[in-house]
Amino acid sequence: MLDQLRSFVEATGPFGPITFVVAYVVMTLLFVPGTIPSLAAGALFGPVFGTLLTLTGATIGAAGAFEVSRRLGRARTERLLKGRAAAADAWIGERGLGGVIGLRLLPVVPFNALNYAFGLSSVSRRNHLLGTAVGIVPGTVAFVALGDSITRPGSPGFLISIAAVLLLFSASALHGRRRKQPAPAAG
Repeated sequence: MLDQLRSFVEATGPFGPITFVVAYVVMTLLFVPGTIPSLAAGALFGPVFGTLLTLTGATIGAAGAFEVSRRLGRARTERLLKGRAAAADAWIGERGLGGVIGLRLLPVVPFNALNYAFGLSSVSRRNHLLGTAVGIVPGTVAFVALGDSITRPGSPGFLISIAAVLLLFSASALHGRRRKQPAPAAG
């Protein structure tokens, strides 16, 4: 499959990177897990260029999903939920940019679902876009590096990228577990 992808990118010539970014945007809008194109970016374009293309496609795709959700769903969602999502909306609204970055750093909620959820929230477009662009960097670097080294299992690059991916998911699980524990009693 990797050879077929390489052939396709080579056949598009100088438009290969642009085609990849457009495909990433479309996949983001259609809820295709970002892991797939991120791994492909590493395998096709290498760790540096693959990371830049992935960050571009993921950020544009996230902004697109945010806009679709904001324009088509915010008012309707507010009516349907009748205040039941007010706490979550207040949480992200109060934290703004920091909240977006925090949710992006730890893959607690799937990337694509979070894009649409942010559009339904009170978070500003600016905070969503900037928070996404900053917050997805560690995960993007880890997955693109893994894609770059996937054909060389056991290589230092492969082992480091696997360790980085595991660290991100472990931190996310630990964060989720910590949030579910009851607060200690004051006293």
